[in-house]
Amino acid sequence: MSGYYDISKLYPTNMNSSKDIKRRIKSISGTLQITKALELISSIKMRHAIRAAETSRDFSSEIWQLILALRESQNGDTAKLPLLFKQNTTKNGKNLLIVVAGDKGLAGSYNSNILRAARDYLRDHQDTEVDAITVGRKARKIKQLSRSLNIVSDYEVADGGQIDFFQASPITKLAIDSFLDGQYGQVTIIYTHFLNTLRQKPVVRNILPISDATAEELAQPAAGDSSDGSIVKLLDFKYEPDQYTLLEVLGRLAVRSQIYQALLEANASEHAARMVAMKNATENGKELVDDLKFTFNQLRQQNITRELSEIAAGAAAIH
Repeated sequence: MSGYYDISKLYPTNMNSSKDIKRRIKSISGTLQITKALELISSIKMRHAIRAAETSRDFSSEIWQLILALRESQNGDTAKLPLLFKQNTTKNGKNLLIVVAGDKGLAGSYNSNILRAARDYLRDHQDTEVDAITVGRKARKIKQLSRSLNIVSDYEVADGGQIDFFQASPITKLAIDSFLDGQYGQVTIIYTHFLNTLRQKPVVRNILPISDATAEELAQPAAGDSSDGSIVKLLDFKYEPDQYTLLEVLGRLAVRSQIYQALLEANASEHAARMVAMKNATENGKELVDDLKFTFNQLRQQNITRELSEIAAGAAAIH
């Protein structure tokens, strides 16, 4: 099971004295208090993080529905939309990779799954020069995967599970500006998508340029939304200053919402993974304490039997 910690490796049961066993039981019981506390804290943070992620999904899908509706009203003409639907015309062919992981461990395979997805991405793009933006201290380990990888910027995840929309601003600005300047031909983000408490899935998604299929996928309403998922039909509005300027603004907002959504999904996934890992550690520790208590009782019974045998033998010798 993902996130399972085998505490028995830290606390062996093959001890020879009752004093050693009692000391081990006390030590494990102290560890169980820590894992139980971490489980409760993660469960509280997870509930807040899930609520924020689910709310943001509706906001993101509405933006993409509006973008597609505006584009459809212009008969799909994307010549003046260099941000969203720009083709890869950069000369150096460099890619920008945004990796979102956690600041802390004790979350099962959460961070290792992200690094594995990043390793697969670098292996598939080994002929392409890749720069990276890391979010979370654990994401910096991506540098160990490739010596040629250049980390252009790194950020830490907000402690306490509160992810603010403005936290995505510096990452968005760096990604958009470098993409429009032709420094990068593709911007990709790797994060963990929250499915449920027991399932979190690493996702590798291109956010610049965006394909038609991806845009339509992002425009689909989140689960539980009452809308039918069809593209919004706009009336004959007049736009100031013009429709393409509005699309450019919405494009920047859409990219920003994708990065923000990735941070929220990763935050919820991390807390869920840590809660499950600590729950498994607590249950495993309780089983180990029960085994130690059983061993302690066996050893004590053996000592009592031995002492009674010695007393009986001494009494028989006297007679």
